[in-house]
Amino acid sequence: MPKKKRVAQTGQAEWLLKAMELAFQKKRGLWAHSMLDTLEGITAEQATWKPDKKGVHSIWEIVHHATYWKDFLVQRLEGSTAKFSDEESWALKETTEEAWAQAVVRLKRTHTKLIRRLREKKLDLNKPFPGEKMTMGEALFGVLAHDLYHTGQIVLLRQMQGIEP
Repeated sequence: MPKKKRVAQTGQAEWLLKAMELAFQKKRGLWAHSMLDTLEGITAEQATWKPDKKGVHSIWEIVHHATYWKDFLVQRLEGSTAKFSDEESWALKETTEEAWAQAVVRLKRTHTKLIRRLREKKLDLNKPFPGEKMTMGEALFGVLAHDLYHTGQIVLLRQMQGIEP
C-alpha cells in the first residue's frame, strides 16, 4: 500500500508543478493570462507606475517580490538558512529600461531554477519544506497561489494605466 500512496503523491506533485508552469509561462495561463503574459510590452516607466494610495505596489515591485520569494525557496532547497526579508523583497535599486529588462529575465531564470530544483527532489508533499514551518505541498501550492495573486494585481495595474493585458 505505501507504494500506491507514493505514486499518488508523485502524481499530485507533478500536477502542482505543471500548474505552476501554466500560471507562469507565456501563452499558457491556467484560465487567463500567465504572469509572463502580463509583463509583455511593459516599459520601465509603466512598470514603476503606481496609484496614489499607500501600500499599493508597482508592477516592478511585484516582479522583484516574486523573484525574491522564488529565489528564497531555491536557497532553502539548496540548504541555506537565509531569512526572508519582506522589506528587501519589495525594494528596487534602479529603474532604467535596462534594469527592467534584467528584472524580467531574472524572474524567468529564478522560476526555471525553482522548478528544476523541485523536480530534482523526491517530492513528498507531506514532508517539511527545508527550514520552514510548511510542508512541501504547501510550498508548491503557495508558489502557485502567490503567482496567481500577483498576476491579478499586475492585470489591474495595467488596466489602471489604460494598457490592455
